[in-house]
Amino acid sequence: MYDIVESRSVIYNGPMCIEKIADLQRRARKGGYALPHLLGGSIEMVVSQIKAAEDKASPIALGFAPEVFYMVPIEISFPLILSAAKIARVPVATQLEHGRDFNVIMRAIKLGVSSVMFDGSSLPYEENIEKTREIVKIAHAFDVCVEAELGSVGGSALRGEASKESYFTEPEMALDFVRKTNIDSLAISFGNVHGKYKGRPDLDYERVRKIVSLIDIPLVMHGGSGLEEEQYRKCIDSGISNIHFYTNVTTGLWSFLRKKIASLDSDPVYHEIVDWTMQYFYSQTVHVIEMLKSDGRVEVAKSAEAAADNRFDLAASRSNRSLR
Repeated sequence: MYDIVESRSVIYNGPMCIEKIADLQRRARKGGYALPHLLGGSIEMVVSQIKAAEDKASPIALGFAPEVFYMVPIEISFPLILSAAKIARVPVATQLEHGRDFNVIMRAIKLGVSSVMFDGSSLPYEENIEKTREIVKIAHAFDVCVEAELGSVGGSALRGEASKESYFTEPEMALDFVRKTNIDSLAISFGNVHGKYKGRPDLDYERVRKIVSLIDIPLVMHGGSGLEEEQYRKCIDSGISNIHFYTNVTTGLWSFLRKKIASLDSDPVYHEIVDWTMQYFYSQTVHVIEMLKSDGRVEVAKSAEAAADNRFDLAASRSNRSLR
């Protein structure tokens, strides 16, 4: 039914390879930092985030969440992310986030992602196991990692959508789930929520440590926006290997653009907005990388081809633009 073999993208095609997310997560855990995970919802986001990772010598994971960027088909978004990742000079993992539909997950695998997330957290426990196990068997046949979610990470990054109810991941259940599904990494719930937190986040670090003591695969935190820097350090020290960001790295964009526009004597032309947007996401990504202590963790690949075309050099791109 799904002819993945003939259409699967080549994983390696540049100075660095598109890496399995679980491999980067394990290295992060061993090194005492967290892998930064951001959404690649637009070309501005993708290029500026990879440029920041290169400049900070950091590995990075770029995901795409169809329920957030519903206006962009994955057949457009993933080729964009994968093309950029293939020529990056640092390790990049690519992931379908919160895949709940079997067909969407198969399409993502066919397009060449290195990881898919199956989110069966809203299903009864045994059904979550059964469907996750089915996805794992198929994905592993094509050398694709699988992340699953157990418990329920509440909240929502979408305006107007009812906040999803949270319930914490039970450590013993996590052990059983991992044994029965053979997943590569597990997203857990320990007080983290999607979108904006209401008040100071109250995170159960002891729960994380308990789960770490029982299972040997990387643990993932969704809902990384809005924590205090000390809380990120505690998450990492407790055993979190990968932290996802979206809400807080995007909500300041409009304020940033308004300040730029206010300095003009006329309305901006669109390419100026693109340039400023990339500056904004670059600075936000640098901040995330530094908070998670992932800077300086990888060797930036040297490539005559990469150096010649300044492929992710935002400053060079601005200086070489032509007037129109």
